[in-house]
Amino acid sequence: MKRELLIIIALIFTFNLITLAQQKSNNYGIQIQKGWARPAVKYSNSALYFVIENRGSKIDTLIGAQSKVAEELEVHESFKIDNDRMGMRPAGKVAINPNSEFEFKPGGFHLMLLGVLKDLNIGDKIEAVLILKYAGKIKVQAEVRDMQMTKEMKQ
Repeated sequence: MKRELLIIIALIFTFNLITLAQQKSNNYGIQIQKGWARPAVKYSNSALYFVIENRGSKIDTLIGAQSKVAEELEVHESFKIDNDRMGMRPAGKVAINPNSEFEFKPGGFHLMLLGVLKDLNIGDKIEAVLILKYAGKIKVQAEVRDMQMTKEMKQ
């Protein structure tokens, strides 16, 4: 009887370790795709765009970001002021629903790179780290592109 109980406990423990390892390895179902950034000169600002895919079963929240490319990173959103003008404001945290994707794109949500520490030229590769409430830190890699290149790639 003790032997069977020990075997059952060992199996449950092993199953829990495997499940935990799978969750850590896939960042709770969060993946970052299609990263790109705008060109910028040193000390100016740029923007980082990407798609966050949440293939997990629970909501996760983007709570921050870091990069060695800029002094500070902030989530911003663009909004329409009137027929001819757009504005931009800090957006704070962004919730990513389960089994969905959220696109950070021009004219919408984006990650501002404030105080760029070096010139970002077309073709350069940069890296940032997104910080999510449950998935933790996830790297995003992006190529510096101009808007025209991005439009052509979508066609």
